[in-house]
Amino acid sequence: MARADEAAIIRQANRASAVGRLLLGEFKNWSQFLSPETDYLEFLPRRALKAGKTDVKRHLSKEIQIFCRQNFVGMNIQDLDRMYEEIKARRGLEIPLSEFEKRFAKVRDRVLCGQPRHCTVVISLWGLQFKYPEHMLAGDVVESLKLLAQAESALKRYEVKSFQGIIRERDEVSSTIRLETFSCRACILSCFNLIEAFLNGLAWDFSQAPENITNLSEKKKKLLQDGAIRDKLIKYPEIISGKALWTENSEPVKSFMEQVKPFRDSLVHASPFSTPERYGGVDKLEHLYRIDIGKARQAARVSVEVIEKLFRHIRDPDVAFPDWLQDLVDAVGEHSASL
Repeated sequence: MARADEAAIIRQANRASAVGRLLLGEFKNWSQFLSPETDYLEFLPRRALKAGKTDVKRHLSKEIQIFCRQNFVGMNIQDLDRMYEEIKARRGLEIPLSEFEKRFAKVRDRVLCGQPRHCTVVISLWGLQFKYPEHMLAGDVVESLKLLAQAESALKRYEVKSFQGIIRERDEVSSTIRLETFSCRACILSCFNLIEAFLNGLAWDFSQAPENITNLSEKKKKLLQDGAIRDKLIKYPEIISGKALWTENSEPVKSFMEQVKPFRDSLVHASPFSTPERYGGVDKLEHLYRIDIGKARQAARVSVEVIEKLFRHIRDPDVAFPDWLQDLVDAVGEHSASL
């Protein structure tokens, strides 16, 4: 075998191994990952090349095969080598899971660990990670609740002060109040966006299996692609699971539509034009101005209840909540208990 061929075998194995180590988060910098490209194997003594090739066949190839079997279905050293090239070009890789599996291999369920099929695969120095809207938006709700608690705690120390004492710290008080009102608005917006993202994710995952949508009416197919939040809340559970979960007058749907959506709409469509018939007799600006800690925390509680019931209805009741949902449940419980 020619020197160049022996070097190519070693380099391919080293590149595949580097991808595996990167996925496990074992590199501290990109220079370490790129070392297979900077090692001039062709200039090694012939004896060293032969020894390297033998080591690849006896040990490294087997380790790579074990890694592939444990984490993927159908992955091989050539797939890892191709992945190396793409990661090298971008110093990382970000790609929808469905596209990743078409181009490389199917990710095993134990690796996905409950992540939805619409997630995005992210490969970086942090290792193999997955991101998707529900995870990010649930985090927004959690962080907004933390900010609310901080602002509330900071403002409590002014309760025992006279107005004259407070006025001397006007700038600090104003800043804290802005933090409080910002957190309230952020919480309500994040709650609404989280519910819609969760519903859209359920619809997308369901739609990916042709057998699920073959016999659906055109109206239902269209609704799975887009529709009003009320229709999604009421109809998605039945379309996806085959059995109804609730009506528009059921809790917590009724509370969500009355206590979350109007305040979210007043923020997203802020306007001095009054349309009280759509806001229970209250104009849009009044809804916007009425947003406070109580309404923000109520929005979080209602949103968690909606997602919990949807999850239990559509998924196996014995399946544990994904981390993002459990973290959200815990955060809402903690901040509700502090009231």
